[in-house]
Amino acid sequence: MTEYILSILGIVLLGVMIDVIIPSGSISKFIKSLFGIFVLAVIIMPVIKFFNTTRDFNLEYTNYELNQTLLNYINNQKVLAIADDIETELYDNGFSNIDIKINYSTNDNNLTYNSCEVNLKNLVISKDKQHINKYEFIIEVIKEYTNLVEEVIIFYE
Repeated sequence: MTEYILSILGIVLLGVMIDVIIPSGSISKFIKSLFGIFVLAVIIMPVIKFFNTTRDFNLEYTNYELNQTLLNYINNQKVLAIADDIETELYDNGFSNIDIKINYSTNDNNLTYNSCEVNLKNLVISKDKQHINKYEFIIEVIKEYTNLVEEVIIFYE
C-alpha cells in the first residue's frame, strides 16, 4: 500500500515538473494528454493486479473421515421411513394398527435389511378386506419395499 501511495506522489511531482518545463503550445496539450493517460494507468494498476491474479478454488479434501454417529443416525432414519411407508401402504389397503420393525446392519457403510418383525396384536382389518389372506398381502408389501425373502418376515400376534 505504501508503494502505491509513493508512486502516486511521484507522479504528482513529475506532473508539476512537466507543467513547469514544457512551454505552452500544441505540443504541451499532447504531452499533458499522454501524462494523464499515464496517471490513470498508475491509479488503475492495483485494480488490474487484483483481477489478474490467479485464484485456486480447487478445494480438495484428501483427509476426511466419516462421522459414524451421524451415519448410524441417517441409516436408522432411512429404516424408520421405510417402516412408516410400509405401515402407510397397509393402512391405505385396509390394514391398520400394524407395527413394523425392520432389523438391519451396515457393512462398509452399506445398509442391508436382515429381517422384519410385524406386530399384529392390535390389527384392524376393514370389512372389504377380510376375505384376503392378511399374511400373504403383508408379506408382498414388505417384499416390495425391502426385497426381503418371506422366511425372514416374522409375525407376532
